[in-house]
Amino acid sequence: MLSSQTADLVQRFLTPANQVDFPNDPTLQKQLNEAWTFNLTGFTQQGITGNPWNSMNAANNTWYFNPVTTDPTNVVYQPIQWNAFPGRLEYYYGGGGGTNSQNLLLPLNDLQALADTGKTASGKPFSELPQITNPCSGAVSNYGPFGPRGWQDEYCEWSVERNANGDIVRIDFTCENPEYWNSLWAVSPEKVLELYRSTLGKPQIQLADLYLNDPVRKTPIVDPSTGRPAYNPLNKWNSGPVSTATQGGAMHLTSTPNTLQTEIGLASAATVPRPGGNGNAQSLICCAQYGQPARNSDPHIGQSVNQLVAPPNPAQASMKATLANPPGLYIQMPDFASFNYQSPDKTPVSEFWTVVRGTPELKDEQGRKLPGNYILHATFQVPASKPYTVSDLTINGQKIQWASQVAQTFLMQITGAGLKQTDTAPVQSCVATPPTQFAQPLQIFHAAVFQALVQTNVPNVMGVPMNLASNSTLIAPRVKPGQTHVSLVITADTLSSSGGFPTVSFGDGITATVQSRADVTYAVPGNTYPAPVAALLVSINVSATAAPGPRSLWVTNPGQSQSVGFPAALHVVSA
Repeated sequence: MLSSQTADLVQRFLTPANQVDFPNDPTLQKQLNEAWTFNLTGFTQQGITGNPWNSMNAANNTWYFNPVTTDPTNVVYQPIQWNAFPGRLEYYYGGGGGTNSQNLLLPLNDLQALADTGKTASGKPFSELPQITNPCSGAVSNYGPFGPRGWQDEYCEWSVERNANGDIVRIDFTCENPEYWNSLWAVSPEKVLELYRSTLGKPQIQLADLYLNDPVRKTPIVDPSTGRPAYNPLNKWNSGPVSTATQGGAMHLTSTPNTLQTEIGLASAATVPRPGGNGNAQSLICCAQYGQPARNSDPHIGQSVNQLVAPPNPAQASMKATLANPPGLYIQMPDFASFNYQSPDKTPVSEFWTVVRGTPELKDEQGRKLPGNYILHATFQVPASKPYTVSDLTINGQKIQWASQVAQTFLMQITGAGLKQTDTAPVQSCVATPPTQFAQPLQIFHAAVFQALVQTNVPNVMGVPMNLASNSTLIAPRVKPGQTHVSLVITADTLSSSGGFPTVSFGDGITATVQSRADVTYAVPGNTYPAPVAALLVSINVSATAAPGPRSLWVTNPGQSQSVGFPAALHVVSA
């Protein structure tokens, strides 16, 4: 029998690394815990639902389970690790197996510079490099993801501070997911400001610096979910790979695929056994169509989860799988010994690595030590009292010119969890396009927030048009019983081009009217590349007796029957 403390813990999703950001305010911490559990429960339901609208063999992923509603006694943990350096750079431009139109092979120094800055050591940006060919689809495209540090797509991003001589004086590495920071902002913007200042070591940061502003009026956009200014995830202190006293820094992930909801979706999709077994990670990701091929992360994560469900050794029991509680992406300690880190005065270089957020060790609800490290944010910085900088340190005899050299010496991790089963999961064919497609809900926003996001241009080194909607999240907007004429925007795919507007429904107690339809282009969170989708402007009325809790979203094309609802799209909160 579980203790009362354990029973309480397993009924909620723990924050990443079980981080407690309101140590002196239990009321606000409780609000955050409740919001985080609501959001993660929704992401889990979405991952299990999969895509039943416009894909075959990509839905009803019931071999993925919710760790919060499962007795953890028999859970088996498995660390799933990959290198933090962007694998697609090596694959496409470093001779790792990729192809491009000019068969360009860059030297290691150029790859390291690209990983840091989005440019080669000689200053050549991605826009001047050959296009790349997707090994699954054969599609030729510019290198992506886009965004101020979009190429850092292994769920680890960093910013670099240099002195007047160009020497590295500080590197900030982060793997914190954007969903957590949006959840924290909804509880207390002041706490977010406090943590920005302390984590980045920049007391000059102001609360207004973090606001989402109207791109024309330059005034804060009020988020109807909270009644306070909305958060800008690409604010000037969390944008790009360069950190200075006036802008830049790496507080949380910003590359469009680097979200926790994506990680849950990838893991849930990977629980489906596919034909031909699971011996090849790249062929599995091509068959199942989750994540992005050629990353260090996605193919390996998918194969590792898949092998929990369908072990290559027939003598091993099949398991249902999930991400262990607390779900998150975690930095591992650099391997200072194997990579022969050295300092000029023989000070152990490990002393210059500081865990700012997260923890080197973590235990589960039952007191069992979880595998690996649970680091969310770390700095690499030589104390000012030393007569040298990070650039004077060496790795395998080479001076550190780029932060990516350090990234090559540590791993990232998610912690998988399995529950042994007496039966086996059925093998499904590769994901394909069905003969009949239904409207697919993608995201939902309060209209004012969406308009500000989609109208805010995001400069990027790729030189590709991009807007801030690509850095949104799938956190459900909040509405209250009794509210009327609430303006929402729903983005959707595979809508009919004729027959009028689709029908939108949220179930009992909410009526919805589609007012207009437009086309927008952005990267739905989790996607590498922007794509055109439909944006529906919808007005809803919430009954005074509407039950609080999560609401699914149905979007139905004219003349079609109602398909599956998109889980936890809207959050009805108590008045």
